[in-house]
Amino acid sequence: MSASNRGSGFRLRLFDDSGMPREQRNNLYWVIWSVTVGMLGTIVTTGPVWSAFQRQVLGANDFQLGLLAAIPVASSVLLVFMSYIMEKRRNRRFMFLFFGIIGRLFWIPIALVPYLFPTFPIDLRIWLVTVFVLMVFIGNNFVGISWGSLMGDLVPIHIRGSYFSVRQMISLASGVVVGILVSMMIDRAGLAGYSIALVLAGISTVADIACFFFVKWPPMSDNNELDRTTLPEMLREVFRNKGFVKVLLFYSIWLFSANIAAPFWNVYMIEELKMSFTQMSLYTQITSNVTTVLVISRWGRLIDRYGNKPILQMAALLVTLSPLPWFFATPALTVFVMGSNVISGSSWPVTDVCQQNLYLGHSPKVHRSMYIAVFLACINLFGIALGNATGGWLMQSPLAELAAQHHTFLGMPMTNTRYLFLITIALRVIVTFLILPRISEEGAWTLKATLADIARRTRGSAVRRLFQVKVHFLRKRARNQEAADTQPTDKEAS
Repeated sequence: MSASNRGSGFRLRLFDDSGMPREQRNNLYWVIWSVTVGMLGTIVTTGPVWSAFQRQVLGANDFQLGLLAAIPVASSVLLVFMSYIMEKRRNRRFMFLFFGIIGRLFWIPIALVPYLFPTFPIDLRIWLVTVFVLMVFIGNNFVGISWGSLMGDLVPIHIRGSYFSVRQMISLASGVVVGILVSMMIDRAGLAGYSIALVLAGISTVADIACFFFVKWPPMSDNNELDRTTLPEMLREVFRNKGFVKVLLFYSIWLFSANIAAPFWNVYMIEELKMSFTQMSLYTQITSNVTTVLVISRWGRLIDRYGNKPILQMAALLVTLSPLPWFFATPALTVFVMGSNVISGSSWPVTDVCQQNLYLGHSPKVHRSMYIAVFLACINLFGIALGNATGGWLMQSPLAELAAQHHTFLGMPMTNTRYLFLITIALRVIVTFLILPRISEEGAWTLKATLADIARRTRGSAVRRLFQVKVHFLRKRARNQEAADTQPTDKEAS
């Protein structure tokens, strides 16, 4: 991130745009500004505000909460058909803007359901919200495959690491500020604050989409066989791409290993660690986001230099260890939760950047949206949905029986949650060391060579800094000696 002068003007550079046409540079900046203005919507609709709105304002029961949470995953099965429509009609810009704006506008009536239909029974209001949420995520699916297809054509491959990391850094920095302001607003407004936040989220997410009106969309790559390619043929093409399939398998299993525990972090903080809502926000979301802002640009530069695979291997090891502090957390030692989120905040976003770069790198320009649709559908269904369901079954049945036996390990009483923490760590170790090395990436360094080069550069940098410090002190001593020599002695002064 740097500033540069061009002529008499001043321009802030967030990424390496050397030699880049002005139109392409403007496009890339609009993509950054879009996620920044849309971060309010992301914070509200994916965090505690949305959960609290469902429970406290709508009065949703556990089944209804689960139903609303399942909609994003269930709607992902439509991705393949949406992609097929896009590949046939070649109109990703229209589908992105039209379905994106229409879908995200539904957050506003969702927020207003308790006030527009105050006499409706709770169950009827929940079903109405369920339909609206389904419309939101159908629109989001069109946005997802169109956006991925666009990024593959828009972002030069040699800056994808640094570009997406800077984009993530800016969005998360704005997310920290927005999260604090929304929390303060809800504290003052009470239950009505949740609806106000969702209305603002609808406006924010629509503004995100509106930024793409100012992007010059390149045409989708074409070929002569396109009009005669059927959906089964497109799918066979995707699964014949061995490099892409390896990336798909890794991330599906990787996310499964993480998501068996994902639904229970908040429950653990509330029920076993007895943490307040403020503590939960500070120790998790804010700590993680601040850590990411501080380190993500450095990871991005490493990705551009060494490739995605070796950096992913380094980050995955940190992600693997991140649940370990939770095992030792108690109501008197909740600081372990913060430590865990420092580790995950410095590593999880890197795996997301590498994920995006790897599936884009292994998907050709022709039919790219189908590759993206298959990838997103698989990780949602097998990585997230199946992972969550498996974690719930483990917690309710076998792990609950183990916990009833009151074992201890490393001085900690073994609850079903602590068993689950050990399971997710073990699965992550298996995926990191057995499956991740099988991913291929053209031009990427090996992990061994990457670590050796980083160590060499670190030593060289340390030597240079020590030399600079030594020179500084020698010059300062020389200046002091020169000043002392030029001062007149007492005898000369007399």
